[in-house]
Amino acid sequence: MPAVERQTVLEDVVWEVGRTGVLAPTAVLAPVEIDGSTVTRATLHNPADIRRRDLHIGDTVTVYKAGDIIPRVQAAVALLRPAGAKPVPLPEACPRCGGEINTAQERWRCAKGTSCALPALIEYAAGREMLDIDGLGKTYVAALVDSGDVTDVADLFTLTLEQLTAASGSSRRAAKLAEQIEAAKARPLSRVFCALGVLGTGRSMSRRIARHFVTMEAIRRADAAEMQDVEGIGPEKAPVIVEQVAALAPVIDKLIAAGVTLHEPEASATASAGGPLDGKVVVVTGKMAGPLEGFGRTEMNALIEKAGGRAGSGVSARTSVLVCAPSASGKPSSKAVKAAELGVEVLTPEAFAELVADYLP
Repeated sequence: MPAVERQTVLEDVVWEVGRTGVLAPTAVLAPVEIDGSTVTRATLHNPADIRRRDLHIGDTVTVYKAGDIIPRVQAAVALLRPAGAKPVPLPEACPRCGGEINTAQERWRCAKGTSCALPALIEYAAGREMLDIDGLGKTYVAALVDSGDVTDVADLFTLTLEQLTAASGSSRRAAKLAEQIEAAKARPLSRVFCALGVLGTGRSMSRRIARHFVTMEAIRRADAAEMQDVEGIGPEKAPVIVEQVAALAPVIDKLIAAGVTLHEPEASATASAGGPLDGKVVVVTGKMAGPLEGFGRTEMNALIEKAGGRAGSGVSARTSVLVCAPSASGKPSSKAVKAAELGVEVLTPEAFAELVADYLP
């Protein structure tokens, strides 16, 4: 079934430097409701894609949710283009540092590479689903990077109260940040590995790598052939991951010296076979309740994998189970409609929790 599409106005395009140095464009939209949520921003791919789509500021554009999750701009409605509308301007300098842009590939990058992307990487690493350093947001990260106190992820764990006070402007906030950073040392390997920002290893892949190798030392020893034993890593991605892990050796050594947890404590509890979800693709939608109350996407995906299944994003013919929480409006979501059309088993959060009760934390 096609994704739900709506029309709205493209008001602006903003550019940011992502954690890998890529210049990422985001569409700013007039608010529009899509599948139960109000959308004001949407993903654009790269400068070449913007030009291929012939997008102009002020255009009426069609917007949809990729995988029923991420809002994306589909196309401009040329017949509704206002007079005098100008094509979306492309950046002439890095939007963060003002330096040169490498335009050799479709995805433009800051010529300074990861040094310019460092604030985005640190902010990403401190996020709730990685190191979960509550309170360490964009403003404080920028201050720590600009001061030179943080040059990589590992530097977070050696910050002093004086450095944190200078960055936050408050000794009280600094003390709270210090507590959060100390607690972050106990995060499992999967979260720490994800925080390193290795290309191609988001949250799900980081969990698979951590559960397969169990320790960071084992990951560092792995060659490309051994890396391919991890589900989802093929012959092209494996050597890239191995190379990047090797390049991160100084950072990993600093993490070890700081006393950061570099093993996966739940690896032994993972059910690779024989679990209740063995061989099943599970999709989750809505706000979880009952025993699963407070579970976000990351926690649900981890639970699915521990019970032997694989987490999916959108409902398709390959989907085995849809975990669907009732909507506040009482109307079925687009995923629930697709599941009914395809005959996919639908479970409430409570029923799913009972199914995987042995794997709940």
